[in-house]
Amino acid sequence: MSGGMETIRLLYLALGPGIALAVYIYYSDKWEPEPKALVIKSFLLGGLACFPSYYFEDTFLEVLGWEGITSSRDYSPWWHIPVYAFFGVALAEELCKFLFLKAFICDNREFSEPFDGIVYGGMVGCGFATVENLFYVLPLGPEVGIVRMFTAVPSHVFEGMILGYFMGQAKFSLASEKDLMKGLGLVIVLHGIYDTAAFSNGEWSFLFIFAIVFLGLYLGLRAKKELAKHSAVIEFSTQEYTLLRKGRKKRVLVLREIREQLADGKLKPEDSLVVHKTGKTKTVKEIFSSGIVSQYAGLIKCPPRGLPVKYFLLLYGLTFGFYFYFWFLKNYRNFRDYKRININPEIKTLVLFSTAIIPYFLYGVVLGESGLSQTYPYVKISFDLVIAGIQALFLFFQLRILKRFLKRRLKGTFSVVGVVLGFFILNGLGKLWFPDLAYYWLAVLILVVCEGIVLAFVQKDLNAYWKLERRKKADMW
Repeated sequence: MSGGMETIRLLYLALGPGIALAVYIYYSDKWEPEPKALVIKSFLLGGLACFPSYYFEDTFLEVLGWEGITSSRDYSPWWHIPVYAFFGVALAEELCKFLFLKAFICDNREFSEPFDGIVYGGMVGCGFATVENLFYVLPLGPEVGIVRMFTAVPSHVFEGMILGYFMGQAKFSLASEKDLMKGLGLVIVLHGIYDTAAFSNGEWSFLFIFAIVFLGLYLGLRAKKELAKHSAVIEFSTQEYTLLRKGRKKRVLVLREIREQLADGKLKPEDSLVVHKTGKTKTVKEIFSSGIVSQYAGLIKCPPRGLPVKYFLLLYGLTFGFYFYFWFLKNYRNFRDYKRININPEIKTLVLFSTAIIPYFLYGVVLGESGLSQTYPYVKISFDLVIAGIQALFLFFQLRILKRFLKRRLKGTFSVVGVVLGFFILNGLGKLWFPDLAYYWLAVLILVVCEGIVLAFVQKDLNAYWKLERRKKADMW
């Protein structure tokens, strides 16, 4: 394989996971999408935060004379490793993310509700993870990229979401310093334990690494879920508030309008309003505190936003088809939450991921080392077709559920068999294409884009369906 194509392959492997997670986080904001320019700025700031943190890490080692700590398996004394992991790496990296987020994003007026912290904090984490990935994957190869796809990248991203959660709480809280310190302290501890395990190079290291990754994943998704409810209350609450200006009552506002005025710069978190229900005077900070989540149970669920087809195709290509798993999860979640289908999207996606991706890498290594793929080519071909078939089968069962709902509102929707068959053929061809052929990665990219085009027919119908559902809900209001 030519050096140029190998570099392109590594670039996709380094950039894809961070970009995929960034788009997932951006589209998690269902009610008030953040300005794209500020979202991109947050991503770039996260990448920029890599450089001062790396300078601090190198300086830390030079000052203490511990340069061999990460290169020797028999490094001693043992306590140098946790000290460096917590104070040389975790503190430096998380503090840089924190400072960039606080200095350049938090005080922006577009940061107009607590959930925005999830978006901007997550973007900073995605940017940091993506730039750091370039430093590791390009010189060390695809194996490192695959490992980091499941460890370091999601760890940085979900730690960014946790940090953003506490920053969002702090901006609309009377105890802002306490919330900020809690968030910073938590991500430093998580990061420090992760790096202690990574630098120790022990047999137990991977267990601790994956445990911390899953703990960060759990905490990040839990924070996102809590503030998503908070965001829904702001969007749909009908409770009224009267704005006070110089002690005199002005216009009546609901929570959604308060958020809009914050984003427009017409209101500040310190401004006071009168609560109609109680007659008490409260600041915007107090009104937007976590206590309003208690209203969530009484809200009417609103249909989700669709994903524009052009963005779907761009994302599918940039991630080399890896976005398929996020798309699969998102579709199940949307129909579970809005149509109350009795399914567990997370379990279904985890089973799909486990049976289609993890064995592909594990058995791929076995086939390569044993020489079976060269001696008996049909072994690899059969294995690749089985993996493509597993993905197509999971897709078939999901599309049957989606089709059942779509045909009630739309005419001439996608063909389940046609989409699944097209997906299987293109997915299988991408796996069967021989790496030693000229323009291998260009051919694979074309097949991936064609695969995305097939799924885009489904996305187009989903967009039309959710648009009709949102219009119906708007008419009810």
